[in-house]
Amino acid sequence: MEPTVTNIRSAIFQDILSDIENESCVLIIGPDLVDFGEKSFFEILCDELQKDAQYSQLIDLTPQYVFLHEELLQLKPAARETTLLRYMERFYQRQSQYDEPFRKISQIPFHLVVSFLPDTRLKKIYKEQNLDFQYSHYPREESPAPVDKPTKKAPLLYNILGDFSEGDVIITFDHLFLYLSGIMGKRELPHAIQEAFKKARTFLFLGVHFERWYVQLILRIITTKEKKEKYSILKKGSGSEVYTFMARRLELDFLEIEPIDFLNQLHEACGANNMLKSGNKAIAAKVFISYSHVDKLMASKIGKGLKQKNIDVVIDEEAMPAGQKIDEFIDTIRHVDGVLAIISRDSLLSPWVTKEIITTWQKTDKYLLPCYLDESFLEKDFVDVAGKYVDEKIAAINEGITQRGRGSTDDLFTERNRWIEYFNSLPFVLNELNRRKCISLKNEDFELNFSKVADNILNNK
Repeated sequence: MEPTVTNIRSAIFQDILSDIENESCVLIIGPDLVDFGEKSFFEILCDELQKDAQYSQLIDLTPQYVFLHEELLQLKPAARETTLLRYMERFYQRQSQYDEPFRKISQIPFHLVVSFLPDTRLKKIYKEQNLDFQYSHYPREESPAPVDKPTKKAPLLYNILGDFSEGDVIITFDHLFLYLSGIMGKRELPHAIQEAFKKARTFLFLGVHFERWYVQLILRIITTKEKKEKYSILKKGSGSEVYTFMARRLELDFLEIEPIDFLNQLHEACGANNMLKSGNKAIAAKVFISYSHVDKLMASKIGKGLKQKNIDVVIDEEAMPAGQKIDEFIDTIRHVDGVLAIISRDSLLSPWVTKEIITTWQKTDKYLLPCYLDESFLEKDFVDVAGKYVDEKIAAINEGITQRGRGSTDDLFTERNRWIEYFNSLPFVLNELNRRKCISLKNEDFELNFSKVADNILNNK
């Protein structure tokens, strides 16, 4: 018999609410939290890969090498793993269907949220809500970093299957074996997480694939062998012998209700009991920081200073990687008030930073504020210096094309064209920087001028 909303609330919700309040309810989320129709999230990803000629060459898409049941792929011998990971990361970034459910999760005062999704969307949602939290992930090969004790005030968001931004995701069987040999061996989960699992009275599973054998192993670690209240919320009509078997094996109670419906009811119940979290001080503005990773420390310093002035920043893992499609960059900055471009010798030798600058000026209505760390853009011979740098890059790429012989070289030709396009556009960028208002953030000017940076962002939002 299918449980009704009233039955679920009366029989389960009060216990769940009590455990959430007492920091003894752990939420575990998976890709089926959102309904993608007849096909699974992974099947849709494979379909998109197959349609994209550049990326379909990286993996073997013949049926025997696409492991839909395990959600794993087989890379071709000469394929670059990082190229595929970037594509998959962008695919995850486009799945905005998760935004609203994640926003509700962020408002429910869970102290520990374990995610089987390897992206950072949930982390971004917490940031957008201006909520306090801590974040970490279990790496594929390295020992996991320690974490602080998760609390309602500073909940821990933990990616159990890696993190795209760290290039630490499981997409092949080789990755999976490395991962399992660690998490089930000497590289245990951080102590604070293990303790949270032991003390938990209730586990909530939303959209988790129980039929996958390695998920069963991970869940055994998560839930321990002690008797707990374990509720798995499944899509309506998804009950099967597999789930019956899993229910007995992991001592789970399956609720045949759409995960979204259950989440909505839980969110509503928390609201009725005045438990929902609200963000801290409202964000005054939001800015995207464009920078060369050579200038990462300065970018971090600027970002930290802006946050202290109540300006949210999109930086680091949210920044676009080299080679990103320009329409996806435009989509990224669509939700910010402006773009702060960190200008330095290194950033001006970066094809992507210059591309971000040009695109912001020419294809969006976003305010762009250039802030320079040195005065390279004022040097008359900078184009010549850049030209020599580009020639060296292209020479190395041409050598790589020759060495591959008959192997796929599409990625190298794309890279070469990127450098050519960069050099052709550089004079325009330099000319615009020379005639526009730029603010010096050189070491000797930083303290004096930083307030001008914040004021410009706030006044042009």
